[in-house]
Amino acid sequence: MTGKSNHLVFAALFGLLFVALAQPFVRAHEDYRSLSQLEWNDADGSVELVMLIHRHELETKLSLLLDQRLSFLTNGDFGKLEAATKSYLASNIAVRVDDNVVEMIFLGVEAEGETLIAYLEADWPNQPQSLGLMNSILLDDLPGQINTVLATVKGVRISGDITAGSGPLRFSF
Repeated sequence: MTGKSNHLVFAALFGLLFVALAQPFVRAHEDYRSLSQLEWNDADGSVELVMLIHRHELETKLSLLLDQRLSFLTNGDFGKLEAATKSYLASNIAVRVDDNVVEMIFLGVEAEGETLIAYLEADWPNQPQSLGLMNSILLDDLPGQINTVLATVKGVRISGDITAGSGPLRFSF
């Protein structure tokens, strides 16, 4: 064997050994999180909510609610799951702008790998003094679920976490 061949064999064996030794430490993720980005869009005069959720966790919840196993990655299931997502978010999301409850319009969802992205918005022409959000998705279903919120108005960003037993977040700008 040449020196180059020895290095390739060594690298391959080291890689296999590393994978074998690391296997006990590799598990399904145990971090249950969602991220909500709540932002006032000055140009459009709207409040926009973009939510990033682990796709398979929401699929599991919605499949249980619909009493059938569905996947966002299956074309025939996508429409059912999108409609179920709209309903589920409507009952688990509450947005407040300047102490007024705002009805968010569900624009749709898209699946990108393991992430599901949901889009909602509401008209709000004036710059808000405060934004609030209650996001209770999956809090009752997954121990340790954390729903992180990032709120932005005119470039000022404030964040916080919602967990089981905590209340809505309110951010003043």
